[in-house]
Amino acid sequence: MKPPPPEPPKDFAKDLKTFQQLPARTKELELTLDAAEKSTGPERVALERKLQAKSN
Repeated sequence: MKPPPPEPPKDFAKDLKTFQQLPARTKELELTLDAAEKSTGPERVALERKLQAKSN
């Protein structure tokens, strides 16, 4: 049996700094994608359509 792979270190400050350096449009798309992943049903469909419209 293989042991589980080690988890990468979590550095919130570094991740936040990287996120803040992204362009505004990319930030908006990332936040909408995150919300879509956490939702279900009609709300998810609406968010995914919003993502498609904005990404084009």
